[in-house]
This record gives sequence, C-alpha cells and structure tokens, in this order.
Amino acid sequence: MASLARKTKTRTYSRRSRRFPLRVPIMVYGRTPDDVPFRDRTHTLNVDAYGARISVAANLEKGQSILVVNSFTQEERECRVVHVGARHGGRNKVGIEFVNPKGNFWHIYSIQVESKLQPVSVV
Repeated sequence: MASLARKTKTRTYSRRSRRFPLRVPIMVYGRTPDDVPFRDRTHTLNVDAYGARISVAANLEKGQSILVVNSFTQEERECRVVHVGARHGGRNKVGIEFVNPKGNFWHIYSIQVESKLQPVSVV
C-alpha cells in the first residue's frame, strides 16, 4: 500500500490572531508601482484581526499602501501589502495588514472569542 506524503510548511513565526476562511466583499483602491490608479471590486480569501489575504487584479509590491473598503459596512482602512503571491488567473493573492489595527473591521472578533481560539499550553 502506497502512502501519501503531505507537504507542510514550517512557519518560523506565530500568528498574532487566528485566521478565518471568510469571503467578505471589498473595494480596493490604490496606485500600481507605475503610479497608475486602480480600483478593484473583489473579496477576501481569509481574514484575521490584523488584516486579510485578498485577490486583486492590480500588480502590487510589498510595502505598498492601499485603501480597503468593507462593502457590507462601508468602513475604510488604510492597509499595507505584506505579501504578494504568485499570479493565477489574472489575479494575485496578496497579504495585507491594517496600518492601524484598532477596532473590528471584519465584525467577527471580540476579546472573549479570540482568547478562546488561542491554543492552550498544558503544563
């Protein structure tokens, strides 16, 4: 019987909050590295208390600033691109973080919920 090897990534850092696979409609505004303005009606792929992973058509670079608008609430947040993944189907998977992470932009977090979701160490 053949066994299937599972490819896993070893993370050298710990997450600041739990990531949830949540599709939230958003508008993304910004300028490409060539200073061309863009806007993209898209959605999140997953979210956490400090940002999200999104799919965008524009070519973005790490460190770039963008504006994200939650289409449900019309709230705006300035964000910074922290990761740009491979282009697939004309879109990039981009990791973003909030410049100011105060508040509950995705409306899914609370201190009580977040504390219950963190791993508990056994002594």
